[in-house]
Amino acid sequence: MESASQAPLRFAVLGPVRVGRGEEDLALGSPQQRVVLAALLLRRGRLVTTAELVHAVWGENPPMAAVPVLRTYVSRLRKVLESGRTSDGSGVVIVSAADGYLVRVPEDAVDLGVFEQRVERAAKLRAGGELSAASQLLHTALGQWQEIPLAGLAGPLAESERSRLNETRLSTLEARFDIDVELGRHVAVIPELRALTGQHPLRERLCELLMIALYRSGRQAEALASYRTTRNTLVAELGIEPGASLRHLHRSILAADASLELSAPPRRAAVPAAESTTRPAQLPADPATFTGRHSELDQARALLPNGGDHKATMPITVVSGMAGVGKTALAVRFAREISGRFPDGQLFINLRGFDATGSLMSPEEGIRIALDGLGVPSWRIPAQPEAQTLLYRSLLANRRVLILLDNARDVDHVRRLLPGSPGCLVIVTSRSQLTGLIAGEGAHPLALHQLAPADAHDVLGRRLGARRLSAEPRAVDDIIALCGRLPLALAVVAARAAINPGFPLSAIADELRDSRGGGSLDAFTGGDFGTDVRASFSWSYKAQSAPAARLFRLIGPHADPDISAPAAAALAGLSLREAHSLLAELTHAHLLTEHHPGRYTMHELLRIYAREQLHSGGR
Repeated sequence: MESASQAPLRFAVLGPVRVGRGEEDLALGSPQQRVVLAALLLRRGRLVTTAELVHAVWGENPPMAAVPVLRTYVSRLRKVLESGRTSDGSGVVIVSAADGYLVRVPEDAVDLGVFEQRVERAAKLRAGGELSAASQLLHTALGQWQEIPLAGLAGPLAESERSRLNETRLSTLEARFDIDVELGRHVAVIPELRALTGQHPLRERLCELLMIALYRSGRQAEALASYRTTRNTLVAELGIEPGASLRHLHRSILAADASLELSAPPRRAAVPAAESTTRPAQLPADPATFTGRHSELDQARALLPNGGDHKATMPITVVSGMAGVGKTALAVRFAREISGRFPDGQLFINLRGFDATGSLMSPEEGIRIALDGLGVPSWRIPAQPEAQTLLYRSLLANRRVLILLDNARDVDHVRRLLPGSPGCLVIVTSRSQLTGLIAGEGAHPLALHQLAPADAHDVLGRRLGARRLSAEPRAVDDIIALCGRLPLALAVVAARAAINPGFPLSAIADELRDSRGGGSLDAFTGGDFGTDVRASFSWSYKAQSAPAARLFRLIGPHADPDISAPAAAALAGLSLREAHSLLAELTHAHLLTEHHPGRYTMHELLRIYAREQLHSGGR
């Protein structure tokens, strides 16, 4: 018989963070220590770096002794958790790995893991037409949610994860309601839907489900009143009209559309034939000032299947580079060049990974946009995220579609938008290297650097004309050098020269020289966020952990053109191991370039930006 001390450990994050062994709750220590455990549990089996844990506990202003204190927290957690290991050595173990830790725990030992397994299984049941079983499984999964997730914990990680988990719960509720309505349980779900639409008045999907349930219950007037309430709220609070899906449903109810009746075929049992032939053509216009990049385009072309064999593979290209280097321009040029090889269309989704608004697109929103582009009416899109992914991949099976995913933040931002079968081409642009996509999915990296001098000259020539450039060749060379051959900087300066045709190019070069000499990027401001070099750099900088951002600021004023890992460690007062981790973080974000193993350099304009941040007091 298993003793109480050997009983399996059970973990909870869908409420206060708790660890139980049998009937006993273990003492997990301070709230900060619980945050560390929560961070590890939320990434079960995956590495959480020391920098990420420091940021999770202390946010932007960690204490000087943050790393030693963090190690103490981990040591205490190990002592508590490993005392509960079973006789065969299994159970929880916090493992040190690279510059961080990971927790090894069975998926079904964590309430969130059990929840996610049930939701995934329900999505598969639903896709297979087993609606009753899917509904029961979702009811059971949602029954685990008793309290606010991560209750009682503070800090950036707790706040962001709490928001994510609450969104997951709402999406799962929507999926459950959707199936229940489809099963004819519309009368039973009306009270719950009314309560939830009151709590979340801006959530249009809940309004849609309530309207359908009311309509099918013979309460057409109340369904229309629900629409008016939601519309008035959206207009009053956000200044926007309801989305296309809600407006279409409103029109269908006004017209008493027969497709809304329960006797109609199930709304998501299959995608109508008309939808399966929709051919999206979503690529942006070809960049007018694009020039050069011949070797990079040749690398991209080499990935295309030979001999018309579109079923041999699903090539993925990751175009990465620093802010303003022209990733989107190259991706769009390449996509337009080869679009004819993908007769079933082209999808374009800006994932807003690094964006002026800070409104990072969720994977769920990306999937819904893709399904909309493929012709799936919004009322036929499953509410549950896993079911949306299954539908997306089913639509792309045996089709040849080019998919351009622009401005991705990380690998998780992209994975759900990858097709499940060959025949398609996926192009991803990102300021991050997306190493996980390259290692895990076999993606081909294509790193962009500053333009060649001749290509930079062509960029100016396309905007200003050959005559103006030939009149002041020395000033042109100076402008190219002062812009660091960065396409965004060249575009901003070219725009200023084009708007002021009477300005000598030598005077513009002098402005740039004075601005750079004064340690400022003021001369590279184009008047809006999209053409402001400083703003563009800021979106990469603000995405870094606080320790990495600090190291970036310190490296900026460094006198040498490059820096070694030991020198960076000494500069920041870090151990070599800590410095390596932060240098890797900055390199992955293209804020640094590792031009030789262990040696790093920074683009000239990024160096000026780092100095600005240092002098302004950081973030």
